[in-house]
Amino acid sequence: MIKFMVDEMLKDREMTMYALAKKSGIRPNTISQWVSDGGADVKSITLDTLDRICAALDCQPGELLKYVKDTNQ
Repeated sequence: MIKFMVDEMLKDREMTMYALAKKSGIRPNTISQWVSDGGADVKSITLDTLDRICAALDCQPGELLKYVKDTNQ
């Protein structure tokens, strides 16, 4: 399973979800989905969206995404 690390990035940068939404132009509800439970309910993300988040947080995609082995399989 891919886990979004947006919550950790926001804490590191002392930024709120709302501030990230304003800076990236991405809807606050979308960002909230990524933060909630590591984005467990998120099924896809476009490269454009990933690019905008990376630009707003000044980070690399690998800092936002983490692979976690599913222990149920």
